[in-house]
Amino acid sequence: MFQSKKRKSLNSVIEQIRVDLANNYKDNAVLNLKKLKQETEDAIAAGELKPKEISELTALIEHYENDVKIFKRTY
Repeated sequence: MFQSKKRKSLNSVIEQIRVDLANNYKDNAVLNLKKLKQETEDAIAAGELKPKEISELTALIEHYENDVKIFKRTY
């Protein structure tokens, strides 16, 4: 998705959220979602992201927030 060093860091957090949700780790997903929000805010403040990337990340964060809200454990 994203290529620079900062963007690779964001990709890492995004991938971890996906893994957490796929493995029913809601608590970890919530923590990583907070981390993603903070890193995104930091990158925006530092001017490291393009407008298109900002909108993609914002949409992705909203998507994960909804996933966490409706999250149900399967065990």
